[in-house]
Amino acid sequence: MTLTRRDVLKLGIGAFALQVSGMTSLRAALAEKNIPLCLQLYSVGGEVRADTEKVFAAIAEMGYKGVEYAGYPKPVAELRKLQDKYGLICTGTHTGRGAIENLDALKRTIEEHLVLGAKFIICPGMHNDGKEGWIDAAKKFSAASAVAQESGLFVGYHAHRHDFNKVEGGLSTWEIFADNSVPEVVMQNDLGHCVNSGNDPYALIKKYPGRSKSIHLKESDNKIIGEGRVDWKLAFELCETVGGIETYTVEYEGGMNRMQAAELSAKAFYKLHD
Repeated sequence: MTLTRRDVLKLGIGAFALQVSGMTSLRAALAEKNIPLCLQLYSVGGEVRADTEKVFAAIAEMGYKGVEYAGYPKPVAELRKLQDKYGLICTGTHTGRGAIENLDALKRTIEEHLVLGAKFIICPGMHNDGKEGWIDAAKKFSAASAVAQESGLFVGYHAHRHDFNKVEGGLSTWEIFADNSVPEVVMQNDLGHCVNSGNDPYALIKKYPGRSKSIHLKESDNKIIGEGRVDWKLAFELCETVGGIETYTVEYEGGMNRMQAAELSAKAFYKLHD
């Protein structure tokens, strides 16, 4: 049976309804919990596969309000129970492009997200053949977006360094994809990847207003938030006045112990965002 988002809401599942409505005060936004801090579980992949419940308990204690999956360490129904037990939401997932572009697969993906209460179905990365390949991908994601929107969900794309390489016409593949996809397709920038590539993430947030509903908080050079070259105050201001942000998601890929890095990242976020 295929559940619509309305059906799920009637069942009390999928209580994720986080909206930011023109708030300009960073302090007020955080205080009202309209913009949750979440953790991309790829950051603690080994730990979360070994003991999912232990990790959920720990990150909730750290101050995270939710998770973003990169693969499921358990069946989604079990994950939902653990989320509820520890007061965590699921904002979304990193899901392979095949489960987005293939509309039959997308329907199954949507059902999983509704069980989790998740809103964002984000492709974690892709390569395409030149400008036309990126335009074709944008069209496929736009078609997927229309299907996801029927259930109140969003599809999107997560940036890597290669996405900011300039191609034909002097535009990056990130811009080509954004320019040729519908506005509902989320452009999940990764601030660390963008800065490391020598590009300007702040200009891109401004260039595509409302499309930064979800963004990855990664510091440059694999450092902890606040210890690198990302201008966090400017990033938060633009996300919350232009970008349409609904969830902040920490991702860490450096060499520090991953759980320790997750804790330090949460502390740094709350300090910088205050």
